[in-house]
Amino acid sequence: MNFWNKYPDNVPEKENGIAQKLCIVRIRFLNNCGELCESTTYDWYDEHAEFDEWIDDYVGEWSEHDNDEITHWIYADEIPLPEG
Repeated sequence: MNFWNKYPDNVPEKENGIAQKLCIVRIRFLNNCGELCESTTYDWYDEHAEFDEWIDDYVGEWSEHDNDEITHWIYADEIPLPEG
Protein backbone atom coordinates (compact mmCIF):
# COMPACT_ATOMS: atom_id res chain seq x y z
CA MET A 1 0.00 0.00 0.00
CA ASN A 2 1.42 3.40 -1.01
CA PHE A 3 0.66 6.29 1.33
CA TRP A 4 2.82 8.85 -0.49
CA ASN A 5 1.28 11.52 -2.73
CA LYS A 6 3.03 12.41 -5.98
CA TYR A 7 3.72 16.13 -6.29
CA PRO A 8 2.50 18.16 -8.16
CA ASP A 9 -0.28 15.71 -9.13
CA ASN A 10 -1.64 15.93 -5.58
CA VAL A 11 -1.15 18.80 -3.14
CA PRO A 12 -1.96 19.07 0.58
CA GLU A 13 -5.50 20.23 1.30
CA LYS A 14 -6.17 23.57 2.91
CA GLU A 15 -7.64 23.85 6.40
CA ASN A 16 -9.19 27.10 7.54
CA GLY A 17 -7.90 28.70 4.36
CA ILE A 18 -4.32 27.47 4.64
CA ALA A 19 -2.52 24.17 4.22
CA GLN A 20 -0.81 24.17 7.57
CA LYS A 21 -0.24 20.51 8.40
CA LEU A 22 3.36 19.35 8.61
CA CYS A 23 4.37 17.11 5.71
CA ILE A 24 7.23 14.69 5.23
CA VAL A 25 8.59 15.31 1.73
CA ARG A 26 10.86 13.48 -0.67
CA ILE A 27 13.17 15.88 -2.51
CA ARG A 28 15.65 15.75 -5.40
CA PHE A 29 18.39 18.33 -5.80
CA LEU A 30 21.81 18.86 -7.32
CA ASN A 31 24.66 19.01 -4.82
CA ASN A 32 27.70 21.29 -5.17
CA CYS A 33 29.37 18.74 -7.46
CA GLY A 34 26.37 18.68 -9.82
CA GLU A 35 25.28 15.22 -8.70
CA LEU A 36 21.58 14.38 -8.33
CA CYS A 37 20.76 13.60 -4.71
CA GLU A 38 17.58 12.49 -2.95
CA SER A 39 16.53 13.02 0.63
CA THR A 40 13.53 12.85 2.95
CA THR A 41 12.80 15.86 5.16
CA TYR A 42 9.85 17.99 6.31
CA ASP A 43 8.01 21.03 4.97
CA TRP A 44 4.73 22.95 5.06
CA TYR A 45 2.72 23.71 1.94
CA ASP A 46 1.46 27.31 1.70
CA GLU A 47 1.84 27.80 5.43
CA HIS A 48 1.12 31.53 5.17
CA ALA A 49 -1.36 31.63 2.25
CA GLU A 50 -4.55 33.52 3.01
CA PHE A 51 -7.89 31.98 2.02
CA ASP A 52 -8.79 34.79 -0.38
CA GLU A 53 -5.46 34.34 -2.19
CA TRP A 54 -6.06 30.63 -2.84
CA ILE A 55 -7.88 29.92 -6.08
CA ASP A 56 -8.65 26.49 -7.51
CA ASP A 57 -5.87 26.45 -10.11
CA TYR A 58 -3.32 28.24 -7.90
CA VAL A 59 0.01 26.43 -7.64
CA GLY A 60 1.14 26.91 -4.07
CA GLU A 61 4.63 27.05 -2.62
CA TRP A 62 6.45 24.90 -0.10
CA SER A 63 7.90 26.86 2.83
CA GLU A 64 11.38 25.29 2.96
CA HIS A 65 11.98 23.93 -0.57
CA ASP A 66 11.47 24.96 -4.19
CA ASN A 67 8.46 23.34 -5.86
CA ASP A 68 10.69 21.58 -8.39
CA GLU A 69 12.65 19.85 -5.58
CA ILE A 70 9.60 18.06 -4.13
CA THR A 71 8.68 14.72 -5.73
CA HIS A 72 6.37 13.15 -3.10
CA TRP A 73 4.78 14.07 0.23
CA ILE A 74 2.76 12.59 3.09
CA TYR A 75 1.18 14.22 6.13
CA ALA A 76 3.48 13.69 9.11
CA ASP A 77 0.57 12.57 11.28
CA GLU A 78 -0.24 9.75 8.81
CA ILE A 79 3.04 7.95 9.49
CA PRO A 80 2.48 5.15 11.98
CA LEU A 81 4.18 5.68 15.34
CA PRO A 82 6.20 2.92 16.98
CA GLU A 83 4.32 0.75 19.44
CA GLY A 84 5.47 -0.29 22.87
